[in-house]
Amino acid sequence: MLRDRLTTEFLNSHGEVPSEIGPLIEILLRAPRARSILVWLDKPRGGAACLRRLIHDDLPLTHEALDSAVPGQGPALLRATLVHLGVLPPRNEPLAGLQPWLERTLSPLPAQHRRTLRIYAEWSLLRRARRRATQGRFTPGSAASIRNAVRSTAAFLTWLDEHSIPLASLTQSDIDMWLSEKRDRQHIRLFLRWAHLRRLTGDHEIPDRQRDEPHRWWSQSEHWTHLRRCLHDDALPLEVRVTGALMLLYGMPITRIAVLTRSDITTSSTPHLRIGEHPVALPPAVHQLLQLQAEHAVQHSAVGRVTTRPGWLLPGYAAGTHHSAAILARKMRLHGLPARPSRNTALLALAADLPASVLSDTLGISISAALQWTRRAARDWNVYLVARTASDPTGDCGSRDGQGR
Repeated sequence: MLRDRLTTEFLNSHGEVPSEIGPLIEILLRAPRARSILVWLDKPRGGAACLRRLIHDDLPLTHEALDSAVPGQGPALLRATLVHLGVLPPRNEPLAGLQPWLERTLSPLPAQHRRTLRIYAEWSLLRRARRRATQGRFTPGSAASIRNAVRSTAAFLTWLDEHSIPLASLTQSDIDMWLSEKRDRQHIRLFLRWAHLRRLTGDHEIPDRQRDEPHRWWSQSEHWTHLRRCLHDDALPLEVRVTGALMLLYGMPITRIAVLTRSDITTSSTPHLRIGEHPVALPPAVHQLLQLQAEHAVQHSAVGRVTTRPGWLLPGYAAGTHHSAAILARKMRLHGLPARPSRNTALLALAADLPASVLSDTLGISISAALQWTRRAARDWNVYLVARTASDPTGDCGSRDGQGR
């Protein structure tokens, strides 16, 4: 039934199936559950419907053609599958989505602000983003930061209008008034530096906000309770257990955990995990947990499950993708394992035992970050014990265990 359906599903105006979707047809025919593919074909706004429209209109199967489709999960999953199969070339999707988003965001703004903000975004924010993308360092988080920068700058320009302050006449007292009413500093500082270099405004200063010291962490009993949950509680989703265990033991950020591959786990006589410059020895229980995840790692979408298995330890929804850090963080919170205190607890505990250089090499964090953590661990622990006692109603503070921000 599936073969008969696929031979007539994607016909162009000449009554033929385009040769470029041959790899997709072949992979769909090998699906272990034909019903899941039939459901995918019948979704009115899914990837199959998008592909039918493109082929029926004799449009070339390109990224640009898919960009013209109605935005949604269906076209996004179809794109990921076609890239994974080699039908489409890979591209940085977080970067590619910024330009259309920028146009939608700028359209309701006044003409003068729209022009200023477009030039700033195109020649500063997006230019820097494209440079980072060529180095493989542009992530969904990077795209979110640029969107926040555009929104903040638009809000700043609107605030100037509301107070009848031309950008060219902006004074330091106006900046101070903005800071007293708003919290954003970083994005507006970058915009004002850019505007000053182009002589759109004067040279104004936005001082850095003093960073707070870590104040969120687990007590010793909480730390071990959460770690035992991750290692032994089968009621928790497997990806939550893996993420939590790596965070509670090694202080790994979710962004690093999300991009782990099965090849990062060595299966020699002494199991190791590649985190930083040097592989880190894995306790047997953690190794078993990672192996279990590697054996059961499958894509979540129907089409993704029938494609060639990628190497991600935590595969995502679309073919060839890994779990996003944002989704993992949300799952952690839902199961009582917020990332910040979990990671900070591990980092402070490790920093109490390891020199900064070893901490940096082992965990793959910068030497400056490692030095900050070792300095925190070397301070008077009474400060942490008092804070922990206040946050731990059981009074079980332990001694020299991890803490958090």
